[in-house]
Amino acid sequence: MRLSFLGFLNLGYNNFSGRIPPSLGNIIPLQTLILRNNKLHGGLPESLRNCSSLGFVDLGLNKLSGKVPSWIGEDLPHLYALILKSNRFYGSLPYEICQLSNLHFLDLSMNRITGSIPTCFDNFTAMIRKGKEVVEHIYYSDDPLLSSPSQYSYSYVDKVLARWKGQEYEYGSNFAYLKMIDLSTNKLTGEIPIGITRLLELKGLNLSNNRYYGKIPLEIGELKVLESLDLSTNKFSGEIPPSMSGLSFLAFLNLSNNHLSGKIPSGTQLQGFNASTYEGNTGLCGKPLTNICPGDKPADRDTPSSSEDENDEGNSEYKTWLCIGGVLGFSTSFWGIIGTLVLNRRWRHAYYLSLNNLKERIYVAMAVRIGRLQRNFRGDHVLG
Repeated sequence: MRLSFLGFLNLGYNNFSGRIPPSLGNIIPLQTLILRNNKLHGGLPESLRNCSSLGFVDLGLNKLSGKVPSWIGEDLPHLYALILKSNRFYGSLPYEICQLSNLHFLDLSMNRITGSIPTCFDNFTAMIRKGKEVVEHIYYSDDPLLSSPSQYSYSYVDKVLARWKGQEYEYGSNFAYLKMIDLSTNKLTGEIPIGITRLLELKGLNLSNNRYYGKIPLEIGELKVLESLDLSTNKFSGEIPPSMSGLSFLAFLNLSNNHLSGKIPSGTQLQGFNASTYEGNTGLCGKPLTNICPGDKPADRDTPSSSEDENDEGNSEYKTWLCIGGVLGFSTSFWGIIGTLVLNRRWRHAYYLSLNNLKERIYVAMAVRIGRLQRNFRGDHVLG
């Protein structure tokens, strides 16, 4: 209560337990509050609504409970990062949260939040405007006894742990460019509101492990700079919007374990992901899946193409003429020899004599071979 000039308070990664002290609400200039990864429980003290300068709040990885209070949106107009990840918050999200026009990072994942997403999320204008947000803060001493207060200054850069493209990363100076919504692992239901598709500078959207149903909005293709999209483990149905094939910056996509059906839109963007991106949707077909869509012809390697057909026809015609030529050549040679024998008596007589001599030689050779075999047989019989 006596730290009346405190602007930055980081008590994260300790072993604190108990409730958040209401006296924190008396530190009016407080801009950054980090109580991450402790054992704090109970609800958020209402006195924090007095800290209207708060911009960065990280209370993740605790045991905090209760509903997300509406005064966060009503009394903290400068809030640009709200992290309540991995706690025990329940109930529906208040519509007042949409009043946080400067909010560009929202992480409410791994809680017990129910209901549907407010339709007013397009009021997060920081996720619509281009450019980076401020993440570096500089404090100067206000001690009147110092001749040059600017000599005593303190600066820090916002840091955040974000689940990005399926893994958790720490963002520091590049956090200024990270515009992201993570509502994963809750009990949220309903359809994706159109307002989310109007956040044109949104780079990460994670709605996985909830109970969403209905179709994926056709307008989701308007999120041209989206790099990470996770809609897995829900109850989405219908076809994948064709507009998604135009998300050229999309580097991570997970649509697994839903009730999606139809053909995966063609285009190098969606076909470039692994089949695991779409698994668990029995009605989906087309590349990169092995399921063939109705009306599509399977790639049959045994069926020759038109060019191969033409080549085969040419080869067949060549073989036909080759056979004809061979037959004609053989016939010509054969009848030429026969004709010579018939017309030339001397040559024919010599030819017959040579055949008789050849027969005699064959008979003599066979007799000699048979004699040797008989002698060998007798010798073997005697030795036996």
